[in-house]
Amino acid sequence: MNWSRQIALRWAVLLIAVAMLLFLPTREFLKVTFMLGVPVIFVLGYMAKQRRKSLPFVISGVLLLVIGTGYLYLLYTLPQRIEVRRIVMEGSELQGQGRYQEAIQRYRDLEALGKSEDMHERIAQAEKESYAAQLLAQAELLQQSGQQQKALEILNSIPPGTRSAVKAGKLKKEWGG
Repeated sequence: MNWSRQIALRWAVLLIAVAMLLFLPTREFLKVTFMLGVPVIFVLGYMAKQRRKSLPFVISGVLLLVIGTGYLYLLYTLPQRIEVRRIVMEGSELQGQGRYQEAIQRYRDLEALGKSEDMHERIAQAEKESYAAQLLAQAELLQQSGQQQKALEILNSIPPGTRSAVKAGKLKKEWGG
């Protein structure tokens, strides 16, 4: 009986650990911790081999202090970085669904977090995608109404680097343009 409880407990702990990795804040915390934890291990290993009060020992101590300060700063700013990442992920998802105006509204939330430049870039990309999608829809309507030449001209005017441009390339091949 004890043995089966231990196995069940181990599986439960493993499942909880895997579930936590699916949670964005946990992933961000672990990323910061591992990113700065590895150098700490190396510096501590080097420091342990040095004589106390020697120059390499003192330099290692200062380096540990700098890494520790950086770690605390990264932990302090972690909630903001998590929120920025969440907004970007949600906006990208909306954009992928073709809901460009909602994505733009979501990207506007970046300004309150001090990410105005990032906000403007993402809004510009969403507007470009929206314009390209409108052109693609217009070209498809023209093709259905028998105006293939005009539809091909519109397909050629779709801005490159957009999802609609990829679809436009496929349509041009299908339509013989």
